[in-house]
Amino acid sequence: MHFAHVAFDTELGPVALATTDEGVVRASLPGSDPDELVSEVAARTGLEPVEGSEAADEAADQVEAFLAGEIERFDLPLDWRLVGGFHREVLKATATIPYGETRSYGEVAEMAGTPGAARAAGTALSVNPIALIVPCHRVIKSDGTIGGYGGGLQGQNLKRKLLNLENPTSLF
Repeated sequence: MHFAHVAFDTELGPVALATTDEGVVRASLPGSDPDELVSEVAARTGLEPVEGSEAADEAADQVEAFLAGEIERFDLPLDWRLVGGFHREVLKATATIPYGETRSYGEVAEMAGTPGAARAAGTALSVNPIALIVPCHRVIKSDGTIGGYGGGLQGQNLKRKLLNLENPTSLF
């Protein structure tokens, strides 16, 4: 058994993706190390990496189109094997947030069936293995501020760019 991976450059930095027979299993944030993605997926799934596939190329094309502002929705099957339980429910809820809109961590926790679990929702989002495609950048703090993303100031700047891409009139 294997997984396919592809890495490509975008305006926001390099992105890497991994797909299995079930769908996209891992997508990195722009600026991440593509080699780390391959090592992580191999270690966490036990699958052997192979370069490229039709599914990986299609996912890459859609991510590039999204980051260029050409598409608003991904039409890709997802493989949820790297996340389970409450974390999976949070990510599935996050995947329903419409393009150009945001929700608070508390709202996402409620959408996932666990009202009052805003901090836990934030933790789930911080380990989102399918970034961009599962749009965790659309989740902000209840006071309307941006919240964390991908670690530190660089991550917050990336989140701001993604939110402004989707909604140029936003206050981020």
